[in-house]
Amino acid sequence: MGWPQGAKHWSDAQIEKDAKLAKEIFRQKRFQEPKERYLKAFEELEQANKKVIALLPQILADPVDPELIASLVQEEHLLTALRYLGAPPISTDDLRTMIDSTLAYTYIATNPDRAGMIRDVIRRILDPRRFPWIYENRAPTPIEEKAAVLASSVAASAQRTQTARRSDERDAVEGAAKAILISLRFQQVRSPRHGIQTLLGGDAPKPGYFMVSCKVGDHNGDIVAGLYDGRILALECKASNSELNSRKRINKEVAVDAASWIRKFGEQNIVPAAAIQGLFKPKYLIEAQETPVVFFWAHRLQDLQKFIRSTKRR
Repeated sequence: MGWPQGAKHWSDAQIEKDAKLAKEIFRQKRFQEPKERYLKAFEELEQANKKVIALLPQILADPVDPELIASLVQEEHLLTALRYLGAPPISTDDLRTMIDSTLAYTYIATNPDRAGMIRDVIRRILDPRRFPWIYENRAPTPIEEKAAVLASSVAASAQRTQTARRSDERDAVEGAAKAILISLRFQQVRSPRHGIQTLLGGDAPKPGYFMVSCKVGDHNGDIVAGLYDGRILALECKASNSELNSRKRINKEVAVDAASWIRKFGEQNIVPAAAIQGLFKPKYLIEAQETPVVFFWAHRLQDLQKFIRSTKRR
């Protein structure tokens, strides 16, 4: 398979060097990161866990109290506390799937069967180590209740902080890439409702224009730009906080999307690419580059600017 004209194909040594630099930048950011976000999340979730844990007998009661269950699932912090009663915790999507229904307040509050399904999920997943008094059918001791609140609050606030951190890092990469395009006088346009399914008929952005969060074929592209030479740049923005997890980010997301785009649109018409930041195992980048995927590091995004400029016909 051919390499996109004008794009930089990194040697193994260059990828290893950039991965090492990105790792050092990641380390420095972590050392400098303030704890305020975690502490704010802990304070919010501690209050939610105190309420939910105190209400456990009513939550698990038979007959079920639909209005109580509905009031818990409609408020973000209380729903998080409810989900983190489990061992292990479950996601909101998991809960919807397990009850095969919406979590809308009105629907749960007026539907005892659905409320009962949520109660039954909590019964099934409830952590016996944190909540032994429930399994022993007795009241908790003050120490047991305090320990359960603390453990639940630490777990939920840590996860919330990590999720927000990943989202912020990815958004920062996307924002920097958009800034590059804007500096080159590219204009943002709205993507078609059905996404880009053909390069003819006006689906794709014209040269000098770009779209964000656009479906390209069967997969989403974070930024899709019309290059000066008529090709389409389909750019994904990825942040990774683990070399192990970087395999999922690169080989199971970026490379899979890139291969699909090339099959649908042709290697002469589309440039699959990724702007990346954080911890990435060089091996995975080397493998994905052969898809091909053009990589741009967040610590040197001027490479993206140079590539776009190189597509101008002389």
